[in-house]
Amino acid sequence: MAQVPPYTATDFPPAEGYYFLTTLNFQGNNQQSQMLILDGAAQVAFRRTVASASSFRAWPDGRMSYATVGQHLLLDGSFAVIDTVTCVNDVPTDLHDIRLLPNGHFLLLGIESRTMDLSGYALFPPGNAPGSATAVVRSGVIQELDANEQLVWEWHLADHIDFLEVDPSRLTNPNNVDWSHSNALELDTDGNILLSNRHFNSIIKVNRNNGEIMWSLGGASNDFDFGGDPGFWGQHDIRRLPNGHITLFDNGLADTHPCRAVEYALDETAMTATAVWSSGYGGAAWSRAMGSVQRLANGNTLVGWGALTPDNAAFSILLPDGTRLGDLRFEDTLVTYRAYYFEDLPFEVPRPAISCAMLDGTYQLTAEAGWPSYLWSTGATGPSITVGALDTVYVEVPAGPMLGWFRSEPYIVASDCLTNGVVAEEAVEFTIMPNPVHDRLNLLRTNTGLSDLVVVDALGQVVLQQRVTGSRASIDLTGYRAGIYFVKVDGRVERFVLE
Repeated sequence: MAQVPPYTATDFPPAEGYYFLTTLNFQGNNQQSQMLILDGAAQVAFRRTVASASSFRAWPDGRMSYATVGQHLLLDGSFAVIDTVTCVNDVPTDLHDIRLLPNGHFLLLGIESRTMDLSGYALFPPGNAPGSATAVVRSGVIQELDANEQLVWEWHLADHIDFLEVDPSRLTNPNNVDWSHSNALELDTDGNILLSNRHFNSIIKVNRNNGEIMWSLGGASNDFDFGGDPGFWGQHDIRRLPNGHITLFDNGLADTHPCRAVEYALDETAMTATAVWSSGYGGAAWSRAMGSVQRLANGNTLVGWGALTPDNAAFSILLPDGTRLGDLRFEDTLVTYRAYYFEDLPFEVPRPAISCAMLDGTYQLTAEAGWPSYLWSTGATGPSITVGALDTVYVEVPAGPMLGWFRSEPYIVASDCLTNGVVAEEAVEFTIMPNPVHDRLNLLRTNTGLSDLVVVDALGQVVLQQRVTGSRASIDLTGYRAGIYFVKVDGRVERFVLE
């Protein structure tokens, strides 16, 4: 069974919410995707292995969605698949984006192929050759479906835009053209629609009533004055903020324009686009594809870097001043199409609790009851396992009809077990004097009666057991190896360092 690929979370700020993302191997070696929910400390709380998945996220109404194999799947709060959403009227579904609207409708991207005569366009390799007279040209379609998934509105980009809007660098095949490469939708605050067209390097605003293009931000027909800002290239994830500004991920260009998250203040009367905030990964890093930007409630920004080059960071948390607060990166070539953070979820992410008992110098870990099966990180199955080392383990339980797994919080055997599972409810205080310890372990106790004392090393092995009495106890540790130990007495556990 596939496991979560190795990743590191560097300087990750702990938080109460959850991160949603999917993995994708951009090198195309058919590695399966992982749908992941990470907790606020960047530890896995849910995972599911699928052949291909992207855009895994939650919605305010309690549903979740992800895109896979020509369709968007909807999940309820129990992680069961409850619906499949696709474009209608024989329009193929473009998996780049879906929006679940407040009125229950769906805003979808579709893609159509038209045969066009491109022989008059000398823009193709090699050497500005003309296009084919029967070229297949793919372009974007927008559909709005109602809650019953019936079509209520449709718009075809090819009916409104001249072919020369395309960035000529995208014209690599005279017979087959990925023309607009539309990749993001946003219902604007005035009811009209924002559409990102990656191969035009532009965002357009489409009038929902008459279908006309109201303006173009960037690209060959740009309507805005950017001032001193250089604009954007190959962008992703256009979003309107509550303050009226927009954010997007600027993928950049190799060697000339680093990638960045950028926020623009748009004046749609004076037609100015003022970059009021932007932050890049650093250096000349740019992103070949994908990417996302999410402004968080605390003012920080979550940036998914897409196919970052030359690094492989999946996403970062940026402070309002643009400083990178934390990074999450996979250890190989894996990337994520988009990354999301949700401070509050309208459903629970069940995480099995682990309890512990010490048995003859070993530790018995038991997962909470009620699950049909258990899979431990050690490879063991069943509700309980016995371990004898200081290690970090977790247990996974099946996520019902989703065929995914909920994962417990990491359990550090010696320290968590000693400080939680085996401590008596009415522990009696004692003090180690001094700590670090030299040769003798000196305890000052509030209990003067006879007690059992146990010392455990950093590997979780019991190295000393004896009885003590009186308000003071002094234990000879001459000959014991220097390092970290735990002492349990009077139902309480304390950590000490032997030097």
